[in-house]
Amino acid sequence: MTATATTATFPCPRCGTPLMYGTLACPACGGLVYSERLNEIAAEAQREEMSSPIRAALIWKQALPLLPPDSQQYRWVTQRIGALSAGAAMQSPYVPPGAHGYQPSPAAVGADAAVRPRDPLGLALAKTIGSMIISIVVYTMMFSKDAGGLRFGLEFATGFVLLMLVHEMGHVFAMRFYGLSASPPIFIPVLGALINLRQSPRNALEEAIVGIGGPVLGTVGAVVTYFIYLKTGSQLFYELAMFGFLLNLFNMLPVPPLDGGRVTAAVSPWIWIPGLLVAAYLLIFDSFNPILILLLVMAWPRVRRTLLERAHHSPYYDIGLPAKIAMGAAYVLLGGFLAVMWYLPVIRIAFAKMNGQI
Repeated sequence: MTATATTATFPCPRCGTPLMYGTLACPACGGLVYSERLNEIAAEAQREEMSSPIRAALIWKQALPLLPPDSQQYRWVTQRIGALSAGAAMQSPYVPPGAHGYQPSPAAVGADAAVRPRDPLGLALAKTIGSMIISIVVYTMMFSKDAGGLRFGLEFATGFVLLMLVHEMGHVFAMRFYGLSASPPIFIPVLGALINLRQSPRNALEEAIVGIGGPVLGTVGAVVTYFIYLKTGSQLFYELAMFGFLLNLFNMLPVPPLDGGRVTAAVSPWIWIPGLLVAAYLLIFDSFNPILILLLVMAWPRVRRTLLERAHHSPYYDIGLPAKIAMGAAYVLLGGFLAVMWYLPVIRIAFAKMNGQI
């Protein structure tokens, strides 16, 4: 009698390739076999990290038997467990396969991917200061052509760029707090400034805090400028303050990739729909601004991925109701304050008419 050995197999949940039991990663598509369970573990652990790091470390340990020991994900989870056990903050957040951020995470693109580190200080300063100088030159030429007499060429251009720098530093401080790798602030004439995240936040709450950091600090800068105007009566500082309020108010529009889009992602991505409608209205009825066209083009891929493909059900957006309420309240309060300050001259005229002063 001849004995025949049989090997039990099961299909890869991602591509259907037959796999032997015990396989952790599909050799055909590279997907992790237990990605769904890993997502669940990650979501549960992340909810515990702020309140109970030790419990979070124990939850993360459940992921280790489901990951190939030679994978980058396995090393990241091991590092996170060690950091949580020691009470330290991780510098390289793990985003489980299948989680959705506004940029691909290292874990999502493969085990061999690595987070690009921050630029050396000298190179970062050169990029930021160099792009600031170029922007100041361009804005000086733009504002010097204004015949209204309210803008002051070089002085206004310098102040305007400095206010943008204050705004961008709000993002930088928030990114540093979470240990996220990013480029230095780069200034682009007419379009403003940007920071390129080289690493995804762990969840929508981190994204929202990084997003609102810019308008918060930018608003502080505009308020300080406005107080200088009140003390000195300088029309230059008045104009700078008003542009500062407008800059931060525009960034609070709930459309990705603007800061308001990142903040409202933590509350509900569905808020992007009225944001897109407002942007479209401004484009059609207010001014045919190329920046608004660019904004709508850039917004569509994430709106489609998140809403139409229902990615908002992923653990990335599962941050808990208290966090959603807190970010929603912060968004409304900051946006409301900026709107009041921008429309302050109109409000003053309205009150003066009501009191019979005009």
